[in-house]
Amino acid sequence: MPASFAAARGGTQRPSSGRAGDEPMTAAPRIVSWNLTRVCNLACGHCYLDAVQRRREAGDELATVEALRVVAELGALAPGAMLVLTGGEPLLRRDLDTLIEAAAAQELMPVVGTNGVLLSPARAQALRRAGAVGVGISIDSVESGFHDRLRGVNGAWQRALNGARAAREAGLGVLLQATLFEENRGDLAGFVALAKDTGAMALNFFFLVCTGRGVTQTDLSGAQYDAALAEILRLQAIHPELMIRARCAPYARRLLGLQAGHGDALHADWSSACLAGRSYFRITPAGEVTACPYIPHAEGRLRETPLARIWAEGAGFVRLRHEMPGGKCGRCDFRISCGGCRARALASAGDLMAEDGKCGYLPAPGALPETPPCAAAHGAAVAWTPQARELLERIPGFVRARVQERIEQAARQESVTAITPEFMHDHRPRGPWVPVRPAQGADIVVRG
Repeated sequence: MPASFAAARGGTQRPSSGRAGDEPMTAAPRIVSWNLTRVCNLACGHCYLDAVQRRREAGDELATVEALRVVAELGALAPGAMLVLTGGEPLLRRDLDTLIEAAAAQELMPVVGTNGVLLSPARAQALRRAGAVGVGISIDSVESGFHDRLRGVNGAWQRALNGARAAREAGLGVLLQATLFEENRGDLAGFVALAKDTGAMALNFFFLVCTGRGVTQTDLSGAQYDAALAEILRLQAIHPELMIRARCAPYARRLLGLQAGHGDALHADWSSACLAGRSYFRITPAGEVTACPYIPHAEGRLRETPLARIWAEGAGFVRLRHEMPGGKCGRCDFRISCGGCRARALASAGDLMAEDGKCGYLPAPGALPETPPCAAAHGAAVAWTPQARELLERIPGFVRARVQERIEQAARQESVTAITPEFMHDHRPRGPWVPVRPAQGADIVVRG
């Protein structure tokens, strides 16, 4: 992948395999999703992992000692990255607090992805003490009926909301997550109201990728997909205090008119486009590494190969970073900034780099395929004082590049020669709250 293409995707540049020498540089992942277990207390009809209701972990799941070794590898590869510990239901994994403590010690940002049913006030407080910075809780309707039917347990909706409020009271950041279906796509504004009522800092809408038990669910049509996505972007524009994002929805950048390397007041230059294999990957309960939860092919197995080598050399990862997509995606004037969903391409065409058949967009006559942005377009480098650099390094890695870019842009506009902590405070990006690693045990937050 050309350096400018990598810059468009964002992320800190690190050696691709950790070995010395003149090797190619690969952007470090900003977000890692780890399915810790297949054990679950619900039976969700759209589960991509096809998790099961049972009491004990499967025999192939990583043991505690193996998982702790993986945490150490993650810390070395991607310090500051958000680590989403999910399942199944991660609260059923008995060593969860131990893994969170280890991740926090490695300067990762642990977030627990849960259905919320088991998240009592005491459990939420324990997660916070262990070092978790937040929880992602799945809510699939603004009322209980559809949610409880989809998840197979009466009362699941109310208990999930109770869990969200318990997490908020414990000082955890709360992210609500909703998968969109025909049945709930008209309730987007209701989800925003629900997120605000629970004190959530973010609301993520997931567009269904038909894998796992999700193949039995009704996906949205292309027209419904675009209409829902346009409404999500409208809601974000009128609710800037809440981070509202569409996931598995790379078309967002096309609807926003944002080309590669461009951002706006609420969207970073890399946001919304497909991050799979570029700045994001998933770990399965058995320690297999995939580009995303909806791409089943394993790029490597952590019981056999170091993580840094898998990230740098996995064949699918290399394709995602170096190859342009095929078909209409490869000819599109948003082929870099969007590029289509690679999981949908794989599911529908059997090829990771095929066109995304869900998208119905047609470029204007005469429109040329998008080219990588020039690295110089971001402007000359701006100096940072040591104190400001220290504060910047405490911002989580998954948003640090976004915050740095915006503050440096402000400094160039005002002809400031060196960024200080005071300048950072006065020019912090306006938008949803993001946690920052404490310096002396105190909680600090920044908008980004």
